[in-house]
Amino acid sequence: MRLRRRIVAVVAAVLAASVLAGCATIPRTGPVTRGGPISAQDDSFGQIDYHPSGPVAGEAQDQVLRGFIDAAVSPENGYQIAREFLADSFKSQWNPDASVTVDQEAQRDDPSRVNSTQLALDVTPVAFVDQAGNYSAANSQAPVPLGYSFVKQGGQWRISKAPDGIVMDAARFPSVFSPHALYFYSPDFHYLVPDERWFPSSRTSIATRIVKALLDGPSAWLQDAVATAFPKGTQLTSGSVVVQNGAAQVALNSVAGGADQSTLDRMGEQLSESLTTTASVSTIALTIGGVVQDASGTSGAQHDPTVNASPIVYQDGKFGYLTGKDVVDLDGIGAKVAALHPRAVTVSSGASAAAVLTSGGVYAVADSADDPVRVDKRAGLLAPSIDSRGIVWSAVSAAGQPFAVSAADGTTTTLTAAWPDARALVAFAISRDGSRLAALVRTTDGQSHLMVAGIVRDADGHASRIGEPLDLGNLGLSEGLALAWTDELSIAVLGTSPQGGTEIVTQELGGTVTTTPGPPNGVAIAGGNPSSQDWVLDSGGTLSFATPAGNAWQTALTGVGLLATQQGRG
Repeated sequence: MRLRRRIVAVVAAVLAASVLAGCATIPRTGPVTRGGPISAQDDSFGQIDYHPSGPVAGEAQDQVLRGFIDAAVSPENGYQIAREFLADSFKSQWNPDASVTVDQEAQRDDPSRVNSTQLALDVTPVAFVDQAGNYSAANSQAPVPLGYSFVKQGGQWRISKAPDGIVMDAARFPSVFSPHALYFYSPDFHYLVPDERWFPSSRTSIATRIVKALLDGPSAWLQDAVATAFPKGTQLTSGSVVVQNGAAQVALNSVAGGADQSTLDRMGEQLSESLTTTASVSTIALTIGGVVQDASGTSGAQHDPTVNASPIVYQDGKFGYLTGKDVVDLDGIGAKVAALHPRAVTVSSGASAAAVLTSGGVYAVADSADDPVRVDKRAGLLAPSIDSRGIVWSAVSAAGQPFAVSAADGTTTTLTAAWPDARALVAFAISRDGSRLAALVRTTDGQSHLMVAGIVRDADGHASRIGEPLDLGNLGLSEGLALAWTDELSIAVLGTSPQGGTEIVTQELGGTVTTTPGPPNGVAIAGGNPSSQDWVLDSGGTLSFATPAGNAWQTALTGVGLLATQQGRG
């Protein structure tokens, strides 16, 4: 599944330029804006190697500056070519890895003169990549002046002062940087959870960057929601990862020296899952404190849970899988759900439990219980969700109201999430691994934003709080209607298009955004298997599915009362 996503992204990178930007000095005031889609690229498919030129004798300051920015598209040998434009006294001080500012070169103004030895370059960022490889949209489109100082060295102008980080044109970005999923665990170690980062696609340094980022831990919004096998303070002893004949030589310090075999297996699994998406790594050779470790086992953690290829629907009093044109009752819970005359349903992994919205509230349904239990009777309830532990989550649309988190016996706790600038909560869904909460939010300015937050759990695995939400930005829809997780990294949002009709905006967490036409009058969406196949139900009860091209829809069934969300295979 990951391989297919990478291939599709590479094609997009070759055929279309992405609109991106980023800078460590982005203003923190002004309206939130959305960067355009990012085209992803993997080392193993179509990487473009740039070979920029070094400085030429007699160049003026502005020519040296342009040459420096152009040369920074090549990360090879620690940005060796770009450093040739720097004064000797500044070469070791400049940190190109601090940030990435990606702008549209065609809109970049010529440098302006500050004084005889200083120039200012205005860039207009729309997003940025920080030192840890995290991508995020910029919150202002105001031009940002970057200052550069110059000094004569051997009769030639060289840069003596420049901001850390690099400036890059949007068209080049997906060819120079590529997305990589770092893998952590759900707190119970039952699931692998991805954390996508963007790194320069240099074959000589990518493995080192991935391992260092993995050891540093998850992104801030996931910090308390996931676990890692590496003890705090674990570092590379040599400062780099050497890859020989497909084997990544990972030498760690002695902090993890007392790890038992299950912990070693988890370390190896995190390294393997995070590294083997690169072209050059197939196996991991791990040493701790100079001692070779056997970390070749696996923890048994589930990776990228899939759902049944058949959708689950409610039609003519039956609730179950659609097989051909027939609805086959779900064993254990199908009749119980149907008896509630459901309006929305999420079915647990294994199809042994469900969260059900009815006219009278939200119910928890389980095959182990004789009768459904009403867990939330508030007005304005949204379609509920159910997590990997079979716990029902329910919420109302009014902004600021808490989530009700309920066990099958009706025991309920409440948790709040501070969605930024929220006017209303439109829809929400728990990821299939139970570690993340996605929310479709209507903001105070009327925009539809997709937001995500980590779910923090206590030692017993019970949800104890919702982490600080991450706003992924305006989706560009007239109105967001529904959302669904389609795989471990992607969320599809169904909404109405400003041009009319419906659209599906699919956000890959930490990266790519794609928009495809939806079927007319769509009101509900569910992820399918394969993940590229979405199911959409329209207001007239017609269930449609997307063709592989994603731009045509076929009718699967009519007269459908609802389309359920699946959290895993039944």
